[in-house]
Amino acid sequence: MDVQGAEEVDDSVGEGEPPGREPWVRFALIFGVLAIGSEVLYYAVTLDSQAFRAYLEVLTKISGVLLNAFGSDVSIYETRITNSQFAVEVAAGCDAIQVCSLLAAAVIAFPIALKRKLRGLALGILWLQFLNLMRIITLFLIGVHFSGFFKTAHEVVWPSFLIVVTIIIWIAWVRWETRDEYSLEHEA
Repeated sequence: MDVQGAEEVDDSVGEGEPPGREPWVRFALIFGVLAIGSEVLYYAVTLDSQAFRAYLEVLTKISGVLLNAFGSDVSIYETRITNSQFAVEVAAGCDAIQVCSLLAAAVIAFPIALKRKLRGLALGILWLQFLNLMRIITLFLIGVHFSGFFKTAHEVVWPSFLIVVTIIIWIAWVRWETRDEYSLEHEA
């Protein structure tokens, strides 16, 4: 048989292999277990811990300091930011732990060297934590200046934005870390 310009395709790849041996299946299984496990830990352990309460207080203090640095006259008490017009409580769900866990599950599950995973985790989690501080600050300012939009911004806009950004961070990280492999495939 004469086939010009056609590449030979090996149809046997993946046949007879256990389902967990295919990279995408393995990724999906590991990601799923890690994502579900992190949610269970979040609700069963984290929310009731002193460390979590201290973490919320740190988020509150940093947000309050930044608000005051940019001209808002706010007071901070434990996990509450207040001024004469509005008050906001930094509580469970305002912590970015779930989106960080989602990112961590995807990064850990991706088949790549540990050093690259650690770089992705560090940069991605720092970025999400920064965005979460911006979330707290902007929600406070929305509450002060556009109180009718606060509920929508708090319950729909910011959570959706953080989930989308988490996915974008993961995709960008994968593209960055596999850029050499990707360019080699397309040069041939």
